[in-house]
Amino acid sequence: MHEEERILGNEYHVEVALDFDEKAEIIEHVNDTIDYSVVYDIIRKRMQIPTPLLETVVMLAGHDIHARFPQLKAISISLKKLSVPIEGMQGAAEVTWQKEF
Repeated sequence: MHEEERILGNEYHVEVALDFDEKAEIIEHVNDTIDYSVVYDIIRKRMQIPTPLLETVVMLAGHDIHARFPQLKAISISLKKLSVPIEGMQGAAEVTWQKEF
C-alpha cells in the first residue's frame, strides 16, 4: 500500500464465485444454500480492514466464507483495485484467488 492510498483511499471491484454441495435436490429456501447477503457482509467487513496486499484480502475473505459455509467445494474471489498509484501506469490491478476444499 502506497502512502497516498492510505490518505486518499481507493475504489475496488470484487467478484465471488462459489461451488457448493446442495442440501436438497431442489433448493427452495435460503437456509438450504449459500446466503449471498452473508457473503457480501463478510467481504464488506474484510475490505474495511486496511491491508497492504490484495492477495491477503482475498485469501482471508475466502477462508472466512468457507468457515461460515463449510458445504463449499470451491471458491474464487477476484479483487480489482481500480486506480493504481504508480507513475506512468494506467488501468487497474487485479488478483484472483481460487481454492478447492
